[in-house]
Amino acid sequence: MPLKIELKPHESIIIGESLITNDGDRTRFYIEGNVPILREKFILREKEANTPCKRIYFIVQQMYLSRTPEKLHTLYLEYVRDLQKASPSLIPYVSAVNENIINADYYGAIKSAAQLIKKEDELFGKMLRGEE
Repeated sequence: MPLKIELKPHESIIIGESLITNDGDRTRFYIEGNVPILREKFILREKEANTPCKRIYFIVQQMYLSRTPEKLHTLYLEYVRDLQKASPSLIPYVSAVNENIINADYYGAIKSAAQLIKKEDELFGKMLRGEE
């Protein structure tokens, strides 16, 4: 059964290794096959990966989209070590990401990494946004 995708005007989606951006009209299309897909709300661009947890999310996203995600594991571990130095209190929340990566469930790892970003924002959001 094909996956039905509807894109709003100017919304983006990643299919495989391609970023697709819709024009000014709403559109619908169907995808058949086994290929990684990320809707815009889950896409984190590299320039937006400006906190330790967002860097972890970004590299996990790259693993999900990659044909050879294992090549990114070393960089992922480097980012986890950076997080451990910057905020040891967040390390327990990395375990779900780790478990998904060990099981090669990279989409699940993206979801877990999103929860990690949420926790980072809960703990440090005001400071990260420059608020008092």
